[in-house]
Amino acid sequence: MQVSSIRQICLYWLPPLLFTAGIITLSGDLGSGGHTRRWLQCLFACLPFLEAGEVETVHVILRKAGHVTAYGFLYWLWFRAFAPRFSSRLRLAVFWSLGLCLLTASTDEIHQSVVGTRTGSILDVALDFGAAILTALALSFKRI
Repeated sequence: MQVSSIRQICLYWLPPLLFTAGIITLSGDLGSGGHTRRWLQCLFACLPFLEAGEVETVHVILRKAGHVTAYGFLYWLWFRAFAPRFSSRLRLAVFWSLGLCLLTASTDEIHQSVVGTRTGSILDVALDFGAAILTALALSFKRI
């Protein structure tokens, strides 16, 4: 294998693969609400004006924001990897990037449905895929 090929793999293909692996890893017990709630409670312990119910609301909002951020970034990483290959037909890069985001989101939620401390949700798949679509749209407006 040539040095340029290894460099391309490391620069373009490894980041989305590693990020996808991270998402799947966090779809297990490590990313459960119980774990993230504890981190947030420790973080907000120094803010006495927040009540328990407010911390829970912030927890839910941050978890959903995490979905949006993660899948927007995942789309960008996949698009960044595919775009040079399909430079003359960027629609294919968009298609493959969105497809891999949908596959990851589905796999993530299926995995969560078999983990005792998690629950899988089709609504989370929709949220994740929606974030990827919004990122695709934002990137397409940037190119115009």
